[in-house]
Amino acid sequence: MTSTETLIRVFVFMLYVPACLFSYWRLIPRLSPSAKRLASGMLALQILLIIAAQTSQANSAFDYWLWDFHEEWNIPATFAYLQLGTVGGVMLLTSWLARGRPIGQRLYFFGAGLLFLFLALDEYLALHEVVPNWELRYILLGAALVLVTVLVALRSSPGAQLWHFCLLLGLAISVAGAMLINALPISCERLAFLRFDGCIEFFFLEESFEFLGIWLTLVAALGHFSDFAPPPSTRARRILFALPPILIIILVLNALAPRLELRLFARPASVQFKSNTTLHGFHIDRHAEGLVLRLYVSSQQADYIGLGYSIHLVDRASGDSVASRDEWADRQHGIWLLGADYLPLYRQWMDVPIDQETAVNRAYRIVLTLWRRKEGDEYKRQKVLSSDLQLLDDRQVVLDELVLPAESLPARSPPLAIFENGFALEAVDIPDRVRVGEQLNITFAWRSDAAGLDDYSQFLHFMRAEGGEWWGYDQSPLGPRLPTRLWYAGLADSETWHIPVPSDLAPGRYDVFTGLYRASDLERLPPTDAEGALFPDARVPLGSLTVVDEVDV
Repeated sequence: MTSTETLIRVFVFMLYVPACLFSYWRLIPRLSPSAKRLASGMLALQILLIIAAQTSQANSAFDYWLWDFHEEWNIPATFAYLQLGTVGGVMLLTSWLARGRPIGQRLYFFGAGLLFLFLALDEYLALHEVVPNWELRYILLGAALVLVTVLVALRSSPGAQLWHFCLLLGLAISVAGAMLINALPISCERLAFLRFDGCIEFFFLEESFEFLGIWLTLVAALGHFSDFAPPPSTRARRILFALPPILIIILVLNALAPRLELRLFARPASVQFKSNTTLHGFHIDRHAEGLVLRLYVSSQQADYIGLGYSIHLVDRASGDSVASRDEWADRQHGIWLLGADYLPLYRQWMDVPIDQETAVNRAYRIVLTLWRRKEGDEYKRQKVLSSDLQLLDDRQVVLDELVLPAESLPARSPPLAIFENGFALEAVDIPDRVRVGEQLNITFAWRSDAAGLDDYSQFLHFMRAEGGEWWGYDQSPLGPRLPTRLWYAGLADSETWHIPVPSDLAPGRYDVFTGLYRASDLERLPPTDAEGALFPDARVPLGSLTVVDEVDV
């Protein structure tokens, strides 16, 4: 009985041997010496990679991920990026060398070069994951490339037609791997007349098809390069051999980009999670449909595999989550060449949509949670070991607060009081009388012409005209739903206070005053009237209120 590993090796051998024999019989001899060396070098790397992936022994999750042909951001994915990028670079170089050729040919090579460079970036950065219906779009893009290639081939010389045919063959083999082989069901114990031990998963064969197909596409690109520059100049040869190193440098710069962004744009933070993961900073942008967050996190790659992020927009007053986003950790900024112990800095993008019906003029907390998938659909939230940011509990970190603004309303004129920080008390609705032991309802209308910077509390003082008794009540002007530190320029809102009247309060006529004081130092904020005159004792008179006892009618 044959093992599944042996069977896959046989399939890959049967794929590569005829393709390589044909290439070195009909195609490689037609290339210039420099193009031959590049094509042979890429094929040798490809074969070594396949052998290493087939023979490597995974002693950890990191080792398994590093060589897995079905994973992203690892060695096979990087080589696929390198091949596609080299095809794109050769196409662009060919377009530059074809300055004496028809403009249509030059545009074809230029456009194909840009397309393959985009496919290279997409192979490594998985850009298609944010493209709606990307499968259909990519099929249409491939069909367009095939159609244009056929049209250009029909107007080319017989020698050039060979390279166009080679390009189409390479694309066909890649598509066969990506779509046909990938669609094969997992086979266990038997495949046609073959019997084997275990189950065959065809993704290794699928990626081998794609590797070989892109290599044939590279041979086609090098064939056009050789035809347009026989022999190529020293500058062209240098550019040709510089393409793979340049592509590797781009990946290194991509891995280092989060460190530069962290220094220039991010808000610093220091949050240590149990999973040996540290949040070093973050940046939050607002847009019409929601929030975009960039998180900058360091972790060893072995610890980072299997992590995920959750962002929740939590109502400060009720504790309810009104918007959320869950995403797996993005490992595209890791440099696998430095090993499992290297501590890269990752950038995690999180786009959190907010429903248009979400309540406005309320304070919301932006809360971060890290989690790891355990078994099946079970997810374990990661404990926070230390944090310089506020925590909701030992697993939820408050990144920031925000308020969803309401549409501004015209200002009432004149306001009752204007405070020096830009807040204005526009109107008050206070009843004429209230019974002791019951609830007093007072409505305050506020406006702000400047952004709030501090937390302020509002006081109410009730002064008895006869006897000198008084009592008071304090709270935030708009209640717990919107602290003054989150007020914004153009805010116009009102809040009804529900004040319990003490049951032992002496009946009588009470003068009512209000004002604001800073919560940090209890210092009152000076108010003025509409003409600019200061109110004595930083208190705004609101009128009077009659308090009656239970036996009064």
